[in-house]
Amino acid sequence: MARLILLTQRAFAAAIAPPLKAAGADIEIAETLGDLQAALSSGTDDTRLISFGSGLIVPGEILNRLQGPAYNFHPGPPDYPGIFPSVFALYEGAAAFGVTLHEMIREVDSGPIVAVVRFSIPAHADRLALDSAAFSALMKLLEHNARALANVKTPLPRTDERWRAPRRTRKDFEALCRLPEDVTPEEFARRYRAVGEGPEHALTLTRFGRTFKLASITSGDVVRGGQPV
Repeated sequence: MARLILLTQRAFAAAIAPPLKAAGADIEIAETLGDLQAALSSGTDDTRLISFGSGLIVPGEILNRLQGPAYNFHPGPPDYPGIFPSVFALYEGAAAFGVTLHEMIREVDSGPIVAVVRFSIPAHADRLALDSAAFSALMKLLEHNARALANVKTPLPRTDERWRAPRRTRKDFEALCRLPEDVTPEEFARRYRAVGEGPEHALTLTRFGRTFKLASITSGDVVRGGQPV
């Protein structure tokens, strides 16, 4: 039986594994680099690696051990490669967003693209709303391609879609989170809409030699990737 190694967060596994199991694949979950190395220690025959909602960058030497392409579900369109694509789309006032299925290569978010799903961003959507919409689109993309992904001997067809620069990094995100001392109400609102609140999302302001972090005043659930945590 074909084996799919799902590189994902445990919180996502219950949602993403069933469509792939239904397509006839044996599923193994990996969350860390150690998990991934252990999964591959038994061999790579009839094995495909799929990354979904993982922040782990897979080393090139691991990708080279696989007999065919590994695939990643990126929570943004090709216009926004890199970290937290929804944040930068909202900050730039993008009218549309989307998700991308692509082959994994050594350089992050640069491999050949298999499929893109695009959708409009509602006028008043914040990061939470956009991440939730992106997760729903990712699930539809997964379900649509589940049978092809489970056929590990055959690579998925590529499209003519291309990634666009720049590739956003954590350094770019951290810079966006740092409010200038003379921030205007308009710029604060723009950044707050984009960054939001959460474990990895908080605006900061440095004054008097100290850095202050925005504390949440909302009582709603914290979410990651559109899912409660």
